[in-house]
Amino acid sequence: MILASIFVCFCLASAINYCRTRRQRKFVANLKGPIAWPLVGAMHKIVLLTQKNFFQHGSKYLAKYGTLTRCWIFHRLFIPVADLELAKQLLESDSHQETGNELMRDWLGDSLLCCAPEQWAQRHRRLATFFQSDNTHQLVKLLQKQAEQMCAELLIYAESRQVFDVWQVVSPKVLDFILTVNRGVCPSDQYKEAFSNLTELYRQRFLSIKSANRLTFWLGSPLKRRRQLRLIKRINFENKLVLNQCRQQRDKNGSTAIKVDHIELPTRLDHQSLIDVLAASENLTDEQLFAELNACNYSGYLLCSTTVCFALVEIARHPTVQQRCLEELRAARKDKEWNLRELTFLEAVLKETLRLHPPQLIVARQLSQDFQYTHSKVGDAALPAGAEVYINLQELQRSEQSQHFQPERFLQPAAELLSFGLGPRSCPAQQFSLLLLKSLLAPLLLQFELLPLGDALRPNLRLAPGSRNGFQMAVQLR
Repeated sequence: MILASIFVCFCLASAINYCRTRRQRKFVANLKGPIAWPLVGAMHKIVLLTQKNFFQHGSKYLAKYGTLTRCWIFHRLFIPVADLELAKQLLESDSHQETGNELMRDWLGDSLLCCAPEQWAQRHRRLATFFQSDNTHQLVKLLQKQAEQMCAELLIYAESRQVFDVWQVVSPKVLDFILTVNRGVCPSDQYKEAFSNLTELYRQRFLSIKSANRLTFWLGSPLKRRRQLRLIKRINFENKLVLNQCRQQRDKNGSTAIKVDHIELPTRLDHQSLIDVLAASENLTDEQLFAELNACNYSGYLLCSTTVCFALVEIARHPTVQQRCLEELRAARKDKEWNLRELTFLEAVLKETLRLHPPQLIVARQLSQDFQYTHSKVGDAALPAGAEVYINLQELQRSEQSQHFQPERFLQPAAELLSFGLGPRSCPAQQFSLLLLKSLLAPLLLQFELLPLGDALRPNLRLAPGSRNGFQMAVQLR
């Protein structure tokens, strides 16, 4: 009797689910995809995904079903895309909501990544104003100090030529710089530790059956949830102190250290910070401001650290590329400084690294209305409102002709890089990020020869692409 009741309930739920999604199913009848079982859909495809096998399973999925497919999970329609033709049409539109960031909503809250569509344009313009500001010279000076500290650490490894994980050297320096630039003060050790621990906690949760979903995380990992909330509270507490300091200095035009709640913050540095720009906006609440600041800190830290490490490993394993970078740096260097914008080949190396290893692997959009598209293979059709489109930037930029590391392709004017996105919702910090990456790599390549020692990369996906065995290499003094 119980089994019969369960069977009847399952059939009813399946019928209701089918009726709810009948309109969407008509729209995607022309698309291939995995078998959608009653009620659960292709849940098995998601359950089998892990951080270790994501790239392998993704390649098999594309080989079997193609670059434009549909995948049902319960009542939700997912459209995995690795097709340049459709991706360009979708990304050029700003009428669809960005999605795929539910995992980090507790921390990033109402930031640019998660805000309502009607607020997006204004938020984007505000961030673009900061990253295109006139304080680039001061920021480069700050970054050069971090590069000097990085070179000092590498001297230890250069003496013995031992293999090491360059992530352990790069990521703390990038974190220090990003937090200093965005907050306007040097971060405390406690703040950096809380930020690193929270980022690592979210990276562990990604693609985990037990904790990727908020409900299962709350029920199955209560201690981790408490720790996560405690770390968020610690970060936002210090953000509040810095914000109060910023507002007091703006009102009094002072420049000395200010005590807030019995904690003495360091003197604010001589550059316009992101928190200065956000604090000047009257239509942001403190919670929204903290969310925006945390989102920029997180994105800048994780994505830039990942790109620098991939670039170093690729340069180490391509000696002709390394030699050409060195020749360009020596020719451009004048009085211990160089014009970073003239380093065209180094920029091409970075763009090629970003093409092969995009730090933000997936760009997602939830369609707010039916999306009409034209396609040379599938034909003219439409995707239904409510569908969630997930664009795989790595597979999108790779083909049989472009699997190899060839920076020269970005010396051609027609070359296109999609890793920063396209259209009105592209990354507002694209030029700033390239400047940051060049500032870190230039002094390192001048002082050290990168050696292709250690194990090959073993790709995995932990929010951003990485390597299970680290980014192994060795260095020696030139």
